[in-house]
Amino acid sequence: MVINISILKSLLSSPTEYISGANLATELNISRVGIWNRLEKLKQQGFEFEAIRHRGYKIVKEPEAIHLQLICAYLELDKTNVSVKHFEDLDSTNSEAERQISLGLNTPFVVIASSQNKGRGRMGRTWHSPQNGNCYLSFAFCPNLPPDRMNSITLWMGVAICQFINDHCQLNAKVKWPNDIIINNKKVGGMLTEARIDSDHTRDLIIGIGINLNSDCSNWPEELSQRATSLSEVKGSNFSINQFASKLIQCGLKAYADFSSDNCQEEFTKLWQRYDILKGKEVVAEHFEKTITGIANGIDETGALLIKVSSGKVVAVRAGEVSLSKGGYTK
Repeated sequence: MVINISILKSLLSSPTEYISGANLATELNISRVGIWNRLEKLKQQGFEFEAIRHRGYKIVKEPEAIHLQLICAYLELDKTNVSVKHFEDLDSTNSEAERQISLGLNTPFVVIASSQNKGRGRMGRTWHSPQNGNCYLSFAFCPNLPPDRMNSITLWMGVAICQFINDHCQLNAKVKWPNDIIINNKKVGGMLTEARIDSDHTRDLIIGIGINLNSDCSNWPEELSQRATSLSEVKGSNFSINQFASKLIQCGLKAYADFSSDNCQEEFTKLWQRYDILKGKEVVAEHFEKTITGIANGIDETGALLIKVSSGKVVAVRAGEVSLSKGGYTK
């Protein structure tokens, strides 16, 4: 695995140029036949290489499915050092992250799956997680931070992901409190944050992220396709899933590091104002068996959604479900 990552890293470092097989062999201390054999096996995994005598090799096509060695090569190119575990099929990446923590795997680490058969959303909902095309991953951290510091971690991660999607994909993503990523009034992703908390600190933290990347929405259940979409559907073309996954991992690690350092409040306020899809709109909140209708007015310092009701009073909603009361995106 290490040698394959090194080969891919060399090829990715100069994607428009040919990389000499002889140089690769010398650098990795294996024979040129060994390089050729490894490239042939990578072809069976979805790669296509162009080879020109006396010039070398270059990648002309990447796998369309999650490929762990390629993700690791991308991460190493960007000098990102984190353990990544890939599974073809899981119940959910959050559940696997919990199991890995129980087995003693050092944090931080990332679990990524090609599909989930029991993908989890908020409020016990199922996250539709078909095989291939989408990005399902979970981060595991041991933050050792006071529990009240963790109230806004999901919101901070949400605006960071919106900024990443907008920069990387050139799409206009927004965040819907508390954990949905929206484009064109349809859901393209979501987050599920789970933590084990002692009285004075957070023992461990798992942040699951699901992004509809290259899915063909016509194959989804009708009810789902009416309220959700994929990035490729909006863009009109597919993305490199492994490059996207590596960049998303880097985005999540940086967002967590910034949050943990407590240096993000000013940036958080600015980003939330930019990406908040509910701001100034009439919403309905189901909050502890009560229905609250009013105008969304941003969030407070704890991450609670502020709703101005008809009396003029501002109500802070800290949990529950929120939807637009008229038209547009609904939950």
